[in-house]
Amino acid sequence: MNLNKTKLAEKAGYDRTTYYFHIKQPNLDFRILKAYGDKMPYNFAKDFPEMLNEFPETYFPIDTFEGMRKDRDFWRDEYGRVLKENKVLREEIEVLKAEIKSLSSKRK
Repeated sequence: MNLNKTKLAEKAGYDRTTYYFHIKQPNLDFRILKAYGDKMPYNFAKDFPEMLNEFPETYFPIDTFEGMRKDRDFWRDEYGRVLKENKVLREEIEVLKAEIKSLSSKRK
């Protein structure tokens, strides 16, 4: 769907001037961002994974092949992101364990 800014804002429940106010906000409320995304349609959780805390559903209708593909891609990407985050956290744990061991040996 190709919407111009005015029509997108109206479909999301805002007017054009509010749209321009929103795009200047560095910390725009996720509910507002979701309202725009629902009308585009675009899932901004791909760009802001923390949105999943507020809106855990993917919001991709899976009643079409395209919807199933988008849903699959979203969860594949999310899985990859979580795996990378897990790896980083495990590495940090190992570093902390080594620091604790080092500090314990110095204490003795």
